[in-house]
Amino acid sequence: MKPKTNRKIDKLRMLAIMILCVLVSLTGILFAVTIFRKGDISGGIVGLLITIFIVGLAIFTFRRNNKALKEGYPIHDERSRKVIEKASSKAFYVSLYLLLAIGFFSEDLIKFRDVSQATGVAVGGMALLFLAFWAYYNRKEI
Repeated sequence: MKPKTNRKIDKLRMLAIMILCVLVSLTGILFAVTIFRKGDISGGIVGLLITIFIVGLAIFTFRRNNKALKEGYPIHDERSRKVIEKASSKAFYVSLYLLLAIGFFSEDLIKFRDVSQATGVAVGGMALLFLAFWAYYNRKEI
């Protein structure tokens, strides 16, 4: 028996995610073009690679969620919510140590231009930690 799902809300969520993905992609492309115009080829390529990665992740998520909606299942069930909760809590705890390490090593070992660069590294690290923990707990029996 398939669980009850509110298809209208799930479809609106999917639409909002796709709009957000398009906006992030356009911003990434704008960033890469700006960096290319300044003459920094490697920075522009990194910006394009990050944008391609985000678009790939969004397409994967959209296809998976769209398939679940077509089959009549909700986007998030009890297990997926538990996986997200566990992954986010572990990522939060590990990211605290990441922030401490960035603060400790930023004086001698890691040289940041300014605070915003260190913040960007920290936020990117947090996102990668969540992705790694989510992938681990999604494959593990919970």
